[in-house]
Amino acid sequence: MSTWFRIQQWFGRRRRRQAWQQKRREFVYLDEVSVTSLVAAREGAISESFKESLTQTTAAEGGTTIEMSAPGGGPKAGWNSRVSASQTSAQEVVRRAVIQGTFRSLRVGDTDLRLSVEDQPARARPKPARSTEDLAAAIATLQRQRRATRVQDLARGDVIEVRVDLDTETSYQITTAISSIVDLLKDHSELFGLADADLAQGEVIAELLRRMLVDLVPVIARVTSHQHVLIDGEPWLVDRAAIDDSSPLAGEATNVCIAGVTELPGFWKDVRRVLFDGSSYTAYVRLSKPGLRGTWSPVKLADVFERIFPDVGAHLRELPRVLRSSQDPSNSPVQASPSEVIRNHGLIPFGLQLAAITQRSIDVAALEEVATVASQRIASAEDLDDVGQVRSAFAAVINFVEDGTPIDREVIRSLRETHQALARLQFAVDAAAQESTAAPTITSNPMLEVEFIAIYW
Repeated sequence: MSTWFRIQQWFGRRRRRQAWQQKRREFVYLDEVSVTSLVAAREGAISESFKESLTQTTAAEGGTTIEMSAPGGGPKAGWNSRVSASQTSAQEVVRRAVIQGTFRSLRVGDTDLRLSVEDQPARARPKPARSTEDLAAAIATLQRQRRATRVQDLARGDVIEVRVDLDTETSYQITTAISSIVDLLKDHSELFGLADADLAQGEVIAELLRRMLVDLVPVIARVTSHQHVLIDGEPWLVDRAAIDDSSPLAGEATNVCIAGVTELPGFWKDVRRVLFDGSSYTAYVRLSKPGLRGTWSPVKLADVFERIFPDVGAHLRELPRVLRSSQDPSNSPVQASPSEVIRNHGLIPFGLQLAAITQRSIDVAALEEVATVASQRIASAEDLDDVGQVRSAFAAVINFVEDGTPIDREVIRSLRETHQALARLQFAVDAAAQESTAAPTITSNPMLEVEFIAIYW
């Protein structure tokens, strides 16, 4: 191998290393206490600021010489003058250390990660394995590259970096949904036909669930960068890229999750946008318990009660399971069709309220029959959003209530828009509930219980 080729290789490795170290990260969650603790444990001190000084000196010098010779070649006489000047300027720049920079120092110097994702210098990689034997032959190299680790070697305090799809625990999803609905209905409960007592009960439930979570955000994330594989009877976590997707080994590998609680002030982005959009992120986490676990409870208040009141603690730990079972598709009602929604939540309530406001006596059974026929025009979700189709359905009810005596158009318009919006809202809520119950829960996979240090992309 020539010297020139070796120099080229060295420069190539240097460029790749610099590109890795200068990676631009966009943080959505960062635990400042954990980051500073890890850096302090490794380096002993944390820089609070950086100082740069620039000094510049400018010098100038000038002189004059005069000589005179005596007549006849006698001795010379002369006069010499010299002037010099110098100017010095200094500039000092102080840069404040920020937590993102501290995390960069932590991550760049992290050579003891148990697992890491592609955020590392490029290197030669083994060929994707098609069988357990192929994977066993390459496992030592994968382990050295931090792309695989034996599960039984994972201990409390170990740090791993994995790519995940973020999600929240069911109890937090329900708490957020109830709190959001209560806030929306607080000043408009009469539009939805709710009594103040019902709204007050919803507020109590939302507050109870929030306090049980102790203002923590329980996060469950499905790991997308690594999978669980058995090698010679031992469980391993292996980089998915090390397994051939078309091989029988890919069918044997199973997904894993990481679960832990985060604190609301640690999020740098809106929590709803981060946790409910199903996006993929990189998670830098520290194991809080060794190995894989089958169960995990986000209700940390249960730990307090379990020692003093075991029965209460047991009930609190069962809460997430009860909430999940309430979302079982076999227990959930079938979503109503758009025609049923517009009939039950739009046309009939509109007709009854229009008759009450105008003090007209109508046959309720006849109104329901008219609404049933009119609702057949709304056969799909697109029809529900079609202003012309919806207005034609409402027109049939208006004609029935008017019965030849016109009603103020402004009253009709206001009531129609309100009940049309309520029908659309009800259809959207039913559709969202149906999707959430049909989606498989990721908590059925084995989990690593962790402490989230940073989440970024």
